Amino acid sequence: MTGRPPGFNAFRNARGIAAALLLAAFFAAVAGALSPALADTPDVSPESNLGMRMYREGILPSGEKMRGETSGRVLFSGAMAACANCHRRSGMGSAEGGTGVRPVTGAALYRPEEVWGVGPGRKAPRGSQNWPVYTDETLARAIRDGVDPTSRRFDPAMPRYDLADADLALLVAYLKALSATFAPGVTNEVIRFATVVDTRVALDRRNAVLDVLRAYIHGKNAGRRREEERARTAPWTDARRFAASRAWELDIWELSGPEETWEAQLEEYNRRRPVFAMIGGISGGGWGPVQRFCERYGVPCLFPVVDAPVVSGPGYYTIYFSRGVALEADVLARHLSGEPDDIRRGPVVQVYRDDETGRAAAAAFREALSRSGVSGLRDVRLPADGDPPDRILEEAVGGDHPAAVVLWLRVPDLRRFADRTGGASWPGRTYLSSTLAGTAAPAALGASKGTVYLAHPFALPKGKGERDRARLWLSARKVPPGEERLQNNAFFAAAITVDAVDQLLDFFSRDYLLEKVEHMAENAVPPSSYPRLSLGPGQRFASKGSYILRYAPETGGFIPVGGWIVPEWR
Repeated sequence: MTGRPPGFNAFRNARGIAAALLLAAFFAAVAGALSPALADTPDVSPESNLGMRMYREGILPSGEKMRGETSGRVLFSGAMAACANCHRRSGMGSAEGGTGVRPVTGAALYRPEEVWGVGPGRKAPRGSQNWPVYTDETLARAIRDGVDPTSRRFDPAMPRYDLADADLALLVAYLKALSATFAPGVTNEVIRFATVVDTRVALDRRNAVLDVLRAYIHGKNAGRRREEERARTAPWTDARRFAASRAWELDIWELSGPEETWEAQLEEYNRRRPVFAMIGGISGGGWGPVQRFCERYGVPCLFPVVDAPVVSGPGYYTIYFSRGVALEADVLARHLSGEPDDIRRGPVVQVYRDDETGRAAAAAFREALSRSGVSGLRDVRLPADGDPPDRILEEAVGGDHPAAVVLWLRVPDLRRFADRTGGASWPGRTYLSSTLAGTAAPAALGASKGTVYLAHPFALPKGKGERDRARLWLSARKVPPGEERLQNNAFFAAAITVDAVDQLLDFFSRDYLLEKVEHMAENAVPPSSYPRLSLGPGQRFASKGSYILRYAPETGGFIPVGGWIVPEWR
């Protein structure tokens, strides 16, 4: 339901309808790609499940498409007619241009004074005082006829729905229950989070993440007394935020053993102590079992450090920094497609470990290169573990005299590769992964390996003397120094989670948390190792591009080749 400002003229009506069409189309595409299976949502009755499917997907209990029509005779059906397109999955509304979309949760519709905190010493936001109180009957009329309880017509962008009584009753019941209770992991005193740690990751790297998260949450809890005091004296908006203050707890969910057992481990952790959301986390491979758990139980997972995120299939609840090695692969293919013919004709060799990350990088590069017009790709696959035979390493740079070699390898493998192929005729160009090997990668190869390039989806290396907010913050709190990228990213994950929760008021909805993070990512103050973060509705990869850097051995530094590259992603 959308509010209509006074004097809303015909031009703005048309613009609002156009905006609603574009927004609905975009959300419909997102819903089709990202919606988790409704049957996997826990603790939901069959009736509520049917109402949820109408609200989120625009599908009636019969399986037919829900249909709506605006006052401008614009027809919607199916996913484009879903209420969540504009009111969002949380039911807390949104905005598009000059059109504000009001919340449609049970409290917002039936008890708006609770939503806005109207009471002694409180002042509700401008315009909210005019929001009427609904009943089941007036809400049914609003959905069908497009008028509020005072008979005022809605904004022209708001569709009217021709629903049977039984279907309408299911939708009304779902709206009344939407965001009505605290999500798991939240009580009146405590809000609990978890971070997931893959025990295959080296201890110093795990601690680099955990030390930051613990320090940030300790600082958050230390400020609670001040928050409670401000709640008694602050203006309305701050009072609501601070009145909802709770102690934060962070559980460490360690995953060990084969990945096929991880989901069961996560379910056991969650059964014992359910959490509101996951913050950060780190994996030595992919994140598939964790993402599947999050989809099944509706648990947000915010900015884990993962080299090979899940980039295909449904995924709504996990937000990643980037697509990791898959992004680098796409950027390298696009870069090579713009190079001279002798490079484009190849052959190009890629070398990778036969583990989850190596396979993900190689598959993405193979697919991207096939679209780019660069021919002659040859794979050299190294065993998943152990020291590869010399003949395999020599094969990479020998034989067909490749124009370029792409090494999806970490620093120890790069050093071994350089040592074992020292006498071989090296290609003119070598491309490396900053995700896997970092900025130490070119030096690990030595100075005699032609021109070395680095796919670098991170912020450009800082000059000497530069210190960012994260470094200063960590130093002031005596957090032990660790890998800078990991600490920066853990700092960002913790900071944006704190800021987003502060914006929830006391509506502890997991979907609402995700919507807040989407909105805040682009303008978030805390730095991460990734530049240009942004998230649109339903987007789950915040940084979408990469630099190509050329290594300058004479200075030991890097020179950007061109600008920020954002590849087409299919």
